[in-house]
Amino acid sequence: MRKIEDLYSNMQKIKGIIAIVGAAGMFTLMSITAGATDTEASLEAISAGNQTTAVDAMAVSGNQTTAVDATSVSGEQNNVEAASQTHKKVAFEYRQNSTVKGTDRVVETNLDGHYYASGVEGIAMTDQEWSLQKDAGMAIVEYFFVTTWDITQDTAPKAVNTFRIVAESEQAELGPVVQINIHKTFNGVMTSLDGNPAKVTTVIGIPEDFREDGARYAVVSVKSGGFFDILPDLDEDDLTVTFKANAGNGAYAIIRY
Repeated sequence: MRKIEDLYSNMQKIKGIIAIVGAAGMFTLMSITAGATDTEASLEAISAGNQTTAVDAMAVSGNQTTAVDATSVSGEQNNVEAASQTHKKVAFEYRQNSTVKGTDRVVETNLDGHYYASGVEGIAMTDQEWSLQKDAGMAIVEYFFVTTWDITQDTAPKAVNTFRIVAESEQAELGPVVQINIHKTFNGVMTSLDGNPAKVTTVIGIPEDFREDGARYAVVSVKSGGFFDILPDLDEDDLTVTFKANAGNGAYAIIRY
């Protein structure tokens, strides 16, 4: 695990703390004090006073997130029932992108959720839920719920720029960036799994315009505090990347070598 600040060893010391914040894991970067250089400013915060949209339907304001008029988030909990109603309302706009087509396989997700990230060729969680429940220390009546959406230059330019800096430090090219939030639900209430040690095997379809013969791929994972990991591709399929996602909220980007 490395820190994004370390990529600036030859620059003026960054006088802030990079943090991923937001009650629902909306990817925002906070910090960088006044007087930062132009290069450092690429990591400036999306301030709490600004609103950032994702999937054209989620807005962040302070510590609350409203998703398509229906899902309200407060602290680490939100109402799954409301989320379900939201999904019904917007079904005509947002398709579930939870199937990944590989070279000679089709992968369907095993975990329920709202798979709204459309900038990739599907996202699927392949572990069996009962096995993940055991790994996460969950009761048999507690279930997983996954939410995904795109992080783009239009919706969160400074977040995307941060991933680009990491990719360049790896001498790699940045591909699509997505938010993947993995929560647990019980009796209609969704609770964060941030800090839970469970890892979820995740398959993402590489977009056609980011595929390249002979290329190697990996996934950048950015965590709270400005830490990041480079996760290796665990499969040999040219159309997909497979990696271990962290339970809880996370932002991930595909990079190409």
